[in-house]
Amino acid sequence: MTEAGFGSPLIIYGGISMIFDYQLIKTKQKLTMREPTVRECDGILSPVTTDKLIEAATDFLSKNLENITVRDKISGNDILALRIRLSTWLRQLKENPAYKTPPVQSTAQTEIPYQCTTTHIKAVADYTGMSFSQVWELPITEYWILYRDAVIWYYSRTEEGIDKLNHAKVISATEPDREKLSSCPAIIRRRNNGE
Repeated sequence: MTEAGFGSPLIIYGGISMIFDYQLIKTKQKLTMREPTVRECDGILSPVTTDKLIEAATDFLSKNLENITVRDKISGNDILALRIRLSTWLRQLKENPAYKTPPVQSTAQTEIPYQCTTTHIKAVADYTGMSFSQVWELPITEYWILYRDAVIWYYSRTEEGIDKLNHAKVISATEPDREKLSSCPAIIRRRNNGE
């Protein structure tokens, strides 16, 4: 596979841009891709069928190619490269703390025999009062912020939820809490013993 589709994202003010470069493999046409919506990300990265993937990819690419239909201009390799490029770009964007959802762990004892695939959309719809259709059409970064806030709001309503949020903060910490460590009895004993 060629390097098509793997241009680096444009960097703005120390962060990742809301657009990224992409080049079609089949036609060598260079594109500057805009930020995708929730629906577009879901269709390209988590398609139900191959036909849905092709439809989502061609729709997304068409929106970035003003008034040009791309269905006959893209190949399977173009779609694969788009999926890889888009997921890489989204992963880089998701490193921003404003987009990260607290890693709250469920303590549910009952296993549900079916998997609900739109719970994340419902959470944002309930939190914001938006309809499902409105949530699907949000730019992905706006959705991430609202989803993060919806999760925090949901868990902050109860004592048990607040405990889960505190636990999530502890397990996602990358730096030690030096203030808490300095008040630890074992460390105080070591300091007093001259260690």
